[in-house]
Amino acid sequence: MSYSLLHGLCRAEMEAISRLSPRASAKVIREGAGGDLTKAIDLVAEEAAVAYLLERGFSGVLLSEEIGVKCLAPGCGQKTEPPRRSAPPNVAIPREKSLWSGTSLVLDPIDGTTNAISGISFYSISAALADGPKLSDVFAGMVVELPSGRVFFAERGSGATLDGNEIRVPEVPSPDLPVGVDMNVKGDRSKLERMSKVLLSAKHLRCMGSAALELCYVASGGLSLYFDSRGMLRVTDIAAAAIIVREAGGSVLGLSGSDLDCKLDLGERVSLVAGSRKFCEEALALFRGD
Repeated sequence: MSYSLLHGLCRAEMEAISRLSPRASAKVIREGAGGDLTKAIDLVAEEAAVAYLLERGFSGVLLSEEIGVKCLAPGCGQKTEPPRRSAPPNVAIPREKSLWSGTSLVLDPIDGTTNAISGISFYSISAALADGPKLSDVFAGMVVELPSGRVFFAERGSGATLDGNEIRVPEVPSPDLPVGVDMNVKGDRSKLERMSKVLLSAKHLRCMGSAALELCYVASGGLSLYFDSRGMLRVTDIAAAAIIVREAGGSVLGLSGSDLDCKLDLGERVSLVAGSRKFCEEALALFRGD
């Protein structure tokens, strides 16, 4: 059921954006709920996703990078009317219904928009299902690599796959495998300096511009590690890929070394390192200067 829903959503997005010309894709529409400028490709992809969910009768909350939180369930998030007169002491007054009381879908319609509008073939759709308000409540995730159409998928307790074939994080990755990083530091030299020991320790580095896909490359053994210490990642970037890495036997850690968890909220910003636990801990030791 999870696979069918997420795959149908991704297919709807792919069909919608395939009709856009490169020039039309890059048009700036507005500022998105996540704080970045929404390009036409982002908006078209998101609108296709919403239309698909409504057509499928999805009942829950959509958290998406462009529109923010959208309720797709009758009465979702509405306040219960309080009694008109004081209630007896032993009668509880109804409170606001939680947005996260049912299923939520966490979506980045296009992860790697700059690549997409620049003609660089490394961007993705990231979609995850959760049954609670935190990253640890995600129970299924799908990342579709564009334009190749390769599908990374994981469901809680069922492992991770690439196009239906099981994938695993190597416990001891080859030293020849690249380390993925994000060096889009927006002019902040200190963020480069903090990462210098990790960067200098790597034989090969890759900065590819789609965190969701780079995490999936860790899960499938294409990257030995993915490290982003900028404190700029949103939960929409990582919700699907994090469960894919974990179900592939890898770890997704915060800079403290603990398993990463955070609220499913566009206001959250995180740093992380992902790979085999041993390799993550070694990279964090370098980062901290231990």
